[in-house]
Amino acid sequence: MAKSLRKKPLIGKDATKIEVLKRLSSVALVHIAAHACMKTGEIALTPDPKQRSKIPTEEDYVLTMKDVLSVQPCAKLIVLSCCHSGRGKIKAEGVVGIARAFLGAGARSVLVSLWAIDDVATLEFMRHFYDYLVKGRSASESLNQAMKCLKESDKYKEMKYWALFVLVGDDVTLQFDETE
Repeated sequence: MAKSLRKKPLIGKDATKIEVLKRLSSVALVHIAAHACMKTGEIALTPDPKQRSKIPTEEDYVLTMKDVLSVQPCAKLIVLSCCHSGRGKIKAEGVVGIARAFLGAGARSVLVSLWAIDDVATLEFMRHFYDYLVKGRSASESLNQAMKCLKESDKYKEMKYWALFVLVGDDVTLQFDETE
């Protein structure tokens, strides 16, 4: 995805919780591909190699709702390519999880998954999603078209591959020449 957007991704040992939090307030598009907690959607990142303890605690690497609410993301779109990223506690006001935390902190829109993702199918899905997004389509139209592409393919036509993604928040359109 980063190549098609002509951006350098933050990956591997560089994708620490501290670095992700630092960058959230300075980019228009955030794409996180990682593992998430099945109950809350909170995301596991790389532990900071400079931590004091040799054994990291969850605080060292789990991106929590509290962490997200502590920064003010200026992102128009947050893409959480993580299993169960749309999950959370069901309360009277709706699902309270990591996606809602991003919206509450200032992000305009969040793309989440409702169940476990298939890595290869998700890669294909995201290629289509970003192809449409880069062409100036809105997030909802890009999502719809990516779903349609997978649904019409021989390999990923089953619902489990394409129906898991949901867009929450505003229907945004991005200008990629200005995106960081």
